[in-house]
Amino acid sequence: MSGTAALHDDASGRSGVAASRGIVIGPAYVLRRERLVIPEYHVETHQVPGEIQRLETAFSETRARLHEIREGMKETGLLGDVFDAQFLFLEDPTLLENARRNVQELLLNAEWALQRELRRLEALFESMPDPYIRERSSDISFVVRRVLQALMGREPEGLKNAPPGVVVVANDLTPAELAQVHRGHIAGFVTEAGSPTSHVTIIARSLEIPSVVGVGTGLARDLTDGTVLIVDGSAGRVLIDPSPDTIAEYERRRDQRAMFERQLLRYVDLPAETKDGVLIRMLANVDQVDEIPDALRYGAEGIGLYRTEFLFMNRTDLPSEDEQFEAYKAVLEAIAPRHAVIRSLDLGGEKVPSGLDISEEPNPALGLRGVRMSIARPDIFRTQLRALVRASAYGRLKIMVPMISSLSEVIFSREQLDRVTEELRAEGVTGSANLELGVMIETPAAATISDLIAPHADFLSIGTNDLMQYTLAVDRTNEHVAYLYEPLHPANLRLIQRTCQAARRVGIPVTMCGEMAGDPLHAWILMALGVGELSMAASSIPLLKKIVRDSTAAEGRDLLAAVYRLGGAEEIRHHVEQHMARRFPLEFEQIGASG
Repeated sequence: MSGTAALHDDASGRSGVAASRGIVIGPAYVLRRERLVIPEYHVETHQVPGEIQRLETAFSETRARLHEIREGMKETGLLGDVFDAQFLFLEDPTLLENARRNVQELLLNAEWALQRELRRLEALFESMPDPYIRERSSDISFVVRRVLQALMGREPEGLKNAPPGVVVVANDLTPAELAQVHRGHIAGFVTEAGSPTSHVTIIARSLEIPSVVGVGTGLARDLTDGTVLIVDGSAGRVLIDPSPDTIAEYERRRDQRAMFERQLLRYVDLPAETKDGVLIRMLANVDQVDEIPDALRYGAEGIGLYRTEFLFMNRTDLPSEDEQFEAYKAVLEAIAPRHAVIRSLDLGGEKVPSGLDISEEPNPALGLRGVRMSIARPDIFRTQLRALVRASAYGRLKIMVPMISSLSEVIFSREQLDRVTEELRAEGVTGSANLELGVMIETPAAATISDLIAPHADFLSIGTNDLMQYTLAVDRTNEHVAYLYEPLHPANLRLIQRTCQAARRVGIPVTMCGEMAGDPLHAWILMALGVGELSMAASSIPLLKKIVRDSTAAEGRDLLAAVYRLGGAEEIRHHVEQHMARRFPLEFEQIGASG
């Protein structure tokens, strides 16, 4: 249905994840990293102290170099929290201590000892249920590769020699490499690996550089520097060595897209209100404090989801109350006077502080995660709540509890919050008088009993990514069944509607913070179902505002009624695509039918 699909491409190409919107045409610059061949040999007992000293020196040198890079990035405001997370890996004694143990007990040389620990950690992260957290395995790999390069006396590769105007092609890109990129210098990114939450996606969106990630293996190996590429970051498409006619067509589309984006910016400061008076609040999903200025620039009316997991990960100790307080305070001050929804800890079955002492689980997605972890370790939950209550004095805070499946879990969370608030008040510490506690509706159980949950919550937030996965029994990362992962499946729509009805009966708002919320294809359906707040990637906000402002709520209700007369998910999607494309031809020509 999109213009891209209608064009006959005479060039070979790759499809991947549309990471950062826009079209760019330019020569390829292939980042070919030298393969690190790790020396593996056993050492004698008397050599052990020397190998350990080599490890410690390499860690120290790597910390110094990353600190230098981090300082150089302060003016850009980009990826600061990413580097902070990587410093945690370097500062965490577990990584170095386990490598030391491999030297002492297995008599491995320093490089082999560290490589062995990396493999263990990569396997651990691969088992994590949250795709965003699972993606952070690249943080560990990046840190360890830098230490290995220091051990082996190799100079880290980078993009500092990339000529202007090129499309960088790589297997993946590290934060240190991305730190060398300045706005306007690199035209585009294409990576074989990557996901919507990878570092290259975050930085590409921040710099507004068209990018496609996850195009599959072999491209960087086979491509020659200077080969002309067309990168369509809106459609997730890369064309290789296109003809002059194809280039001319994409130049026309690029110019149209640029004009379209400029027009969308007119909606940034306008409310998302339909012509017949229905207001939809537009919020941003934010993973780093550094992203908040861009969220505000795109018109975000607050933060709909801020994760807290990285304060807890890959460390031997638990983050202190003061450490958490400072982190949450920074978020609230950056978004003020707007509100921020901060989600309580959602880790389970993963690499968390050793104090948790939780055994590996065969199926972490169905295991001890979210509120279940909070119930198993109320001391950790209470410390986090204390930090959140203290931080609430510095801005408008809403606390959101994940992975709810029973009313008792909601009541437990409310009781813990009330107890902590009273304790702090007795200590002379007062948080916000308007602190709200919300519930994530991301299990079919929670949606089904939402009428029981709603009276005990200040708001409900539908996490569609997990809700669909659990409802449809589909792992969207599994290529064999990913086609079944359909937001417009009637079962999913009915659970959303049930949740909204329950909230409406007690007069509390419903937010949606999954990927479905940011897709313009779903705007009318969600509006008709009763979702009053949508939280999404900040760059998606202006387009959603335009669509809402150019619509009526009555149109959405009519579309939903037509959808409910249809039976299958594919039939529903086709109908909605056809209808929205007819109603918004320019918008869907620019973004493609699937948004």
